[in-house]
Amino acid sequence: MFVCFEGIDGAGKSTQARMLYQRLKAEGRPTELVADPGTTSIGTAIRQILLQNDAPITTLAQMLLFSAARAELAAHIKARLADGVTVICDRWLLSTLVYQGELNGVDPELIMAIFRGTSNITPDLCLLLDLPDAVVAARVGPPRDRYERRSFADLWRTRNAYFQHAKNPLAAKRLCQVNAAQTFEALHEEVYRLYSNTTRSLACQSWRP
Repeated sequence: MFVCFEGIDGAGKSTQARMLYQRLKAEGRPTELVADPGTTSIGTAIRQILLQNDAPITTLAQMLLFSAARAELAAHIKARLADGVTVICDRWLLSTLVYQGELNGVDPELIMAIFRGTSNITPDLCLLLDLPDAVVAARVGPPRDRYERRSFADLWRTRNAYFQHAKNPLAAKRLCQVNAAQTFEALHEEVYRLYSNTTRSLACQSWRP
């Protein structure tokens, strides 16, 4: 099963992805936690280029770098899924549609064409963590990289872009909007419930009398 977490910066994606991973591991389920971009050696190097330096990068180059990292990660995810491993991913396609498409003005059709030609794997479950702007401002500290600075400057637009692009059929086979203003513990329980429900649904779909 392929699960991804999406949402604006500060919504708790990384925390909730890690909590779900730790719970499934504790239950003895084969599980891996990955991040987009990152995880693979190429993806990690690209992540450094994109997030840890302030050198100018054109918007098209940024999108292509993200897509290259995702192509490497997609190959890794497909191999792990074939081995029966549940893969939990921090960000996926929606983030590129929002940050590169909506905020940077790259044609979404170009993003989708590259995705279909390189990565082309859709999460079984996408958990879209929604957080009101005021809560984000109170929860997070100073922005850490160029993308956080950009999204914090236009939280309303970023948040709405997630809802707009969530309608994309390649965003997820099942997408669930989750109120991220809850405590981390309450949010985790809701995440785990949605994961469990999806697992049962997929099991029913795969069973044939």
